[in-house]
Amino acid sequence: MSRKVKTFSIKTMMSVSMSLLISVFILIVGLFLITFVSQSIEDNARASTSEIVTQVNNNLSSYISNIVDVSDYVRELSRTTSNLSANDIRERLEALINARDDLVSITAFSLDGSVIISTEPSITVPPETIVNEKWFQRAKNGEGDFFFTGPHRTDIGTGDFVISYSTVISYGDLERHASPSVLLIDLNFNSVAELLDSAHPSRTGYIYIISNDDGDIVYHPKERMLEEGTEKEDFQSVDEHVFGSYISTFENRERLTIIQTVEQTRWRIVGIAFVDELLEPLKPFRVALILTIIISVAAAILLSKALAKHITRPLRELEMNIREVQDGNFSVRETHGGSKEVESLSRSFQVMVTRIEDLMEEVRLTEAVKRQRELDALQAKINPHFLYNTLDSVVWMAETGNNQGVVKMVTSLASLFRISIAKGHDTITLKEELSHVESYLDIQAMRYKDKFRFSISLPAELENAPTIKLIIQPIVENSIYHGIKYLQEEGNIEIKAEETDGKIRIMVRDNGVGMSPEVLASLLDKSKEHDHISDGNGIGLINIDERIRLSYGEEYGLSIESEPDEGTTVTITIPHLPEISPVVIRHNSNFT
Repeated sequence: MSRKVKTFSIKTMMSVSMSLLISVFILIVGLFLITFVSQSIEDNARASTSEIVTQVNNNLSSYISNIVDVSDYVRELSRTTSNLSANDIRERLEALINARDDLVSITAFSLDGSVIISTEPSITVPPETIVNEKWFQRAKNGEGDFFFTGPHRTDIGTGDFVISYSTVISYGDLERHASPSVLLIDLNFNSVAELLDSAHPSRTGYIYIISNDDGDIVYHPKERMLEEGTEKEDFQSVDEHVFGSYISTFENRERLTIIQTVEQTRWRIVGIAFVDELLEPLKPFRVALILTIIISVAAAILLSKALAKHITRPLRELEMNIREVQDGNFSVRETHGGSKEVESLSRSFQVMVTRIEDLMEEVRLTEAVKRQRELDALQAKINPHFLYNTLDSVVWMAETGNNQGVVKMVTSLASLFRISIAKGHDTITLKEELSHVESYLDIQAMRYKDKFRFSISLPAELENAPTIKLIIQPIVENSIYHGIKYLQEEGNIEIKAEETDGKIRIMVRDNGVGMSPEVLASLLDKSKEHDHISDGNGIGLINIDERIRLSYGEEYGLSIESEPDEGTTVTITIPHLPEISPVVIRHNSNFT
């Protein structure tokens, strides 16, 4: 048993091979580009972040130098050679405090914790408490030229949140000799915070400061949340990397950390930038690269298809012709070019298509003639009982000498036949259609000796509106034979035409016996027999509904409303088309 081998067209093989070749090449180049650009952006982001941290460090160092200058100024004022009294020194220090928003207070303490001079009017902290403060101990013990504390509530004055600067100076005035003392300068914490809050290494990145001595936080923008436990910080990796930059993952997020030492302090400034934010500029490049790849692949596919199409054009044209014939389009043309076999196959196919088209046209013509003859026969059919009863009524009225009734009935019957024929026209005016109905009702009213009365209402602006003929009379016939005929009291048939929203609605309403919901639901069901619905000229409701829908569309046709013992209303809906001229049929209509 031989194995069936799956085959592909030349066009498919060429398109696939060329597309794969070009796509692989583009993907390799794209991968190289995205790797190169990613590394470049990462390097630039690292340099930019480092520059931001460096700038903040410089600003902070400059600010600290400024505080040191303030300390030197106080040191010069406190020397005995300054020839200034304690009040003079206090006034100058108070002027300095008032001139700068970042300075909260300046105080000098003796080594036993007593206040020597201060810009605060009253200090209630006892000396034994002062001497135990960290800033006092470190300054007294000579741990560096000066010492900065982290944020804390000030020990003196209003209790504001401050950063304290402390150092040892020599204080002396006109009344006493110089002696060592501890200088305390309380700085507004917001001044330092503003220097750091204004800098963002990335969109949500931040900068914080920790102490080199004990690892305490000097400043952190999320310090309150850290204390509450709602946020966490990777202090462990910062302790492991004393200086420089590194990338780590913390809390499932990759971030770049820059660590620098703040000059003249025992502080380390730490900048945090999130890698995903730093690489955001890479996203447009990736999108552009993907679009380039897609466009390039599409161009490769189009190029390969164009080449394959040029080679296989004759066979492709023949295939398209076959598909068009399959879809019902027989107006195909013979394929030219290619090999002799392709040309021969194309000519044979064209002969076959022509023959099929001729046969189908013959079938269409036969079916059209057959359908037209059926409709003509259906429209021309007149109930022999109706014609016999009408003529019998004419004879009876003639024998009784009712010449006027004879004339009226014969005239109505002639008008009925004349409009039914309508000189071969299938479309007549609405007035002519209702004249036909009026003639029919006149005959039936005389036959049934005024068992019912009727009224027809037609607005003047609708008289010349076009309609297909013989769509109202069968409905009126059903009203008489299936509704009013079985009434004990006088019947009533009302016919009214009106125009709304570009549509004409013709309502035929009677007060007959009506019908049950089951019969009403099945009236327009084509799958059921309805011989009992039309006894007159044989044109049933389904036929009328079908003629209207075929002529005007599915939104038009019949609708029926009926209840037992309440009567029936049939509504005919047709479009309001431009007026036409009457088909020149003599009639005398009494309706309004």
